[in-house]
Amino acid sequence: MSDHEDEPGNEGSTDPPDDVRAAEETVIEAFARSAEVYGASRSLGRLYGELFFADEPLSLDELVERSGYAKSTVSTAMSTLERFHLVQRRSLPNEGKRAFFEAERDFWYIAREFLQNEVRREVTVMSRALDEAAQQLADAEGERAERDLERVEQLRSVYERSERYLDLLASTPVDRLLSLLDRGLGRGDE
Repeated sequence: MSDHEDEPGNEGSTDPPDDVRAAEETVIEAFARSAEVYGASRSLGRLYGELFFADEPLSLDELVERSGYAKSTVSTAMSTLERFHLVQRRSLPNEGKRAFFEAERDFWYIAREFLQNEVRREVTVMSRALDEAAQQLADAEGERAERDLERVEQLRSVYERSERYLDLLASTPVDRLLSLLDRGLGRGDE
């Protein structure tokens, strides 16, 4: 039971007190601005923020009601947020096929999944293209072919290192990574 449920006007209310909602709104607005920084719509950030503070998974209809966005906007946003592992789709008992959504709050999990799925895909595409181009350039003759081969080999080296770093990041617990980083920055004794 909330400390505020016995205050006048809050009988049985599940809405947070105004000061709590104002603090939540500050963070939700920051999520919206963060989404814009990454080239996404504000609605993605706001909807993620609503789920971040929700006590239980919310349906599309509940998200529409809370956000004021059209159902199509909410549905599209949930698909995008799911793709980037920011939300998880849930089924609830006695709710049939109705989908509910819950925010993922483990940001290291989100980062690892993004690295594994999105960044690794880009690395794989580029690595294959660079391997093919290197073979073609090695078979070609001329000064330009030699110059381009050198550039391709340099970039291939970057992508090979990137793949090793991705493997390391994906397989190492965040606490261990932070400890290594702190030691590398000379902060291990703080």
